[in-house]
Amino acid sequence: MKFNKQSLEEQVTDYLREKIISGEIGQGEKIIESTMAKELDLSRSTIRMALNSLSHEGLVVSKPYAGWHVISLNEDDLWELYNLRVALESQSAAMAAEKASDEDKQELQTILDDYLKLCEQSPADLQAITEADFILHNKIVEASNSKRMEKIYSQIANQLKTYLCMTHYDYDMSQSGLSHKPIVDAIINGEPEIARAEAKANITSFTDLCALLKNGKEGA
Repeated sequence: MKFNKQSLEEQVTDYLREKIISGEIGQGEKIIESTMAKELDLSRSTIRMALNSLSHEGLVVSKPYAGWHVISLNEDDLWELYNLRVALESQSAAMAAEKASDEDKQELQTILDDYLKLCEQSPADLQAITEADFILHNKIVEASNSKRMEKIYSQIANQLKTYLCMTHYDYDMSQSGLSHKPIVDAIINGEPEIARAEAKANITSFTDLCALLKNGKEGA
């Protein structure tokens, strides 16, 4: 892959982030600077800076004497991310139902409509549907009108995208958008407790996630 001269580090960071979140570069996989530099026809320092950026996002780790590795989510990680999602997304949905502006509500509906269309037309596109899923949840957090909530959510955003990818395995992707409609409806109708309950119900359970993690390891 060839890159433009401008903002090489940012371009490589975006490129690697997309591959990690989509699972194209698998969990726990080693990333060798020299190999990646040769593959992309870039300097090792550019690759290293991109990996450093991704380490701050929690997507890669540098292990002593072992180099760079993509994060590997274990049961403890999934438990933590599940509970963070429940806390942040259910509360954000309730707050959005109380505080979302008319503009927020219109944008939420537009995002949902685009999501539904994507699921209908491209149900096999895991990456695009995962991104649409995240965009909708991120807008709900934004519609809560809490800058602190937005900041906390942004800090774990890329790990949440990895989590969302996992929840879409062995799932009828054509139904992904429809499963979010009750949340959006409750927010638009100004029903905070319904929005809270629907947001929580929409999150794949910790038990189911652990099963997906186990099946993924057995299939590897």
